[in-house]
Amino acid sequence: MRFVGYVISIVISYIVGSIPFAYIAGEMISRKDLRKIGSGNLGASNVTKEVGKLAGVVVFFLDCAKMGLVLSVFRILGFPLMVQSLGALAVIVGHNWSIFTKFKGGRGMAVTLTAFLIFLPWESFIVLGIYLYAVLTRTLAMYYGFSLIIWPVMALLRPEPFPWIFFSFGAMVLGFARRLKGSPEVGSENMYVPKKKVIISRLIDDREYRSQCG
Repeated sequence: MRFVGYVISIVISYIVGSIPFAYIAGEMISRKDLRKIGSGNLGASNVTKEVGKLAGVVVFFLDCAKMGLVLSVFRILGFPLMVQSLGALAVIVGHNWSIFTKFKGGRGMAVTLTAFLIFLPWESFIVLGIYLYAVLTRTLAMYYGFSLIIWPVMALLRPEPFPWIFFSFGAMVLGFARRLKGSPEVGSENMYVPKKKVIISRLIDDREYRSQCG
C-alpha cells in the first residue's frame, strides 16, 4: 500500500512539473506561443527575450516553486530519500516534456537548480559561481550543460548518499536528452542542415542551428 502511495506521488510530481508557466505567460501577456519563437523553449530565458524581463523573473521563480513544493511535501510526509529523488526527476520530466503543451517544455534549468540546492547545497554553491560568470559572459546555456556534468562528479567525490548521486546522473541524462531533442520548429527551414551541426548546436548552445545564409 505504501508503494502505491509513492507511485501516485511521483505521478502527481510529473503533473506539477508539467504546469507550463512560460507558455501561460506568453499567451496571457503578449499572445505569443513561445514554442514557435525565440529558442522554442518554454522557460524563463525565452520568456525574458520574447515577453519581458519582469515576466521572465516571475516565471523563473514559479518554476523553482514547482520543485520546492513537491520536495517540501515529500519531506513533510517523511518519504525515503530515493522516493524524493524520483519525485524530483519526475518534476524535471514534467517541465521538459509537459503533458499540457503536447510534450514541449523548457530546458529544466530552474527546477533542476532548485532540486540541487535542496539535495546538494554545497556543490550547488560552486555551480552558482559558474552561473554568475555565465550570466556576465552571456554563455549560460553552455555552462548549464557543463554544470549537468560536474554535479554528479562532485556528488561522487564528496561522497553523497546514493539517492542524491542517482538524482545527479538522472538530471544529467534528462538535461542532455532535452537538449538533443531541441526545438526543430524554430530552426532552419526548407534547407538541408548537416546533422552534425544540428547536434553540436543543441548540445553546446542549447538552441537550433540557424544558417548564416540568406
